[in-house]
Order: sequence, then C-alpha cells, then structure tokens
Amino acid sequence: MYYFCDHNISQIKELFFNYHIMKKLIAILALAVTMFVAGNAQAQIVAYLGYAPETFRTTDSYTGSFSGNNYQGFFLGGAYNFELPFVKGLGVAAGAQFRLNTRNHNACTDTQILIDVPILVNYAIPVSKDISVAPFLGPMLSLALSGTTKGNSTDYHQNWYGENAYLNRFNLYGVVGVEGSYSNFMLFLGYRFGLLDIDKLNGYKTKANGFFVGVGYAF
Repeated sequence: MYYFCDHNISQIKELFFNYHIMKKLIAILALAVTMFVAGNAQAQIVAYLGYAPETFRTTDSYTGSFSGNNYQGFFLGGAYNFELPFVKGLGVAAGAQFRLNTRNHNACTDTQILIDVPILVNYAIPVSKDISVAPFLGPMLSLALSGTTKGNSTDYHQNWYGENAYLNRFNLYGVVGVEGSYSNFMLFLGYRFGLLDIDKLNGYKTKANGFFVGVGYAF
C-alpha cells in the first residue's frame, strides 16, 4: 500500500464533497424506507454491532505479485428490516453503520473510519415459533471518512486520502451471509467482497475483503 501525507484545502473539499453525497444517499434511503415502513406492519428497527476484520490486497499488474495488509475491524449500526408484500418471508434490510479498521505495524498505527450503507435482501425460513434462519445478500456502499498512519512514539503522520494520495474514498461491496433469530435477538455472519479498485496508482489494484460476525436486537 502507498500512503501520502496531504494536508491541504483540496483534501478537505474532497472529504466534504464525498460526505455530502453519502449523506444525501442516506437521507433518500431513509425517506424511502420510512414511507414504506409506515404502511408495513412487518417492519422492524434493528440495532447491531460486531467484529469485521478486513484485508487490503494489492496486486502489481507489472510483475503479477501481490501483498496484503490485515486490519482488525469493528462496526456499529442500525437498519430497517421490512417484509415485501408479494412473497411471504422475503424482506429488505436497509440501514447505515460506522466501521473502524485498525492495524499496528513497524512502530506505527493505521486507523480508518468508514460509513457504510448496506441494502440486503433476506429470506426468513421459520424453524419454530420463535426461531428463524435468514440467508441474505446485496450491495453495500462505503465511504472512508478518514485514514491515517501515525507513529506510536514519533510525530510521523501520513494521510491516506487527498488530491495527491493513492486511495479512493468510495468503495462498493457485495455482501452475502446468514442470520439466525430467536425472538428479538439476532446472530449473523457473512463475507463482504470489495468490487472496486480503490488504488489510484497506475499498475496497482487494491481491493478490500473480509468476513464479519455480529449480534443485533429488533425493536
């Protein structure tokens, strides 16, 4: 991976521009979901958190070699889960979550903060009165709010994003997994596949992938 420090006005403008785009997408999504939920008795509000490590895999197209950086990851979010009217058990969970990636290496600490917008189709399969299993899949939009490498005992500081940096803030994942529910409690696990090359450097491709596991509660 390549990280360059770039503390300038263009970087700040880029962050605010991308943040406002993501904020508008979330607002539109929330409005559409709220309108649908208002007429859907099966709608649920879900709060959840979990563990989501991530691997940045970079491929050198000139030599064919690759390298990977492994991060510890955690997430916290909420979603509307509503049943679609035309197929019993078929639903959509749409929401937003904050995610943190971190890694210690060579006397430095990497920290990345992201906001994700997953839109997942699920199909609930009843096992008993209170227990169900639901496979799910769908896309997840992701915006990196910040990414830095800092020295643990020095003033060393590099920013991952900006006009002259080598990473894109936007990413798109494909998500697949399964959820088990007991009454209002949920346990889920799955995998997310980075679909976009987030490396700006010619000749290099970087994609982010990782599994996740979490717990939730439906209100």
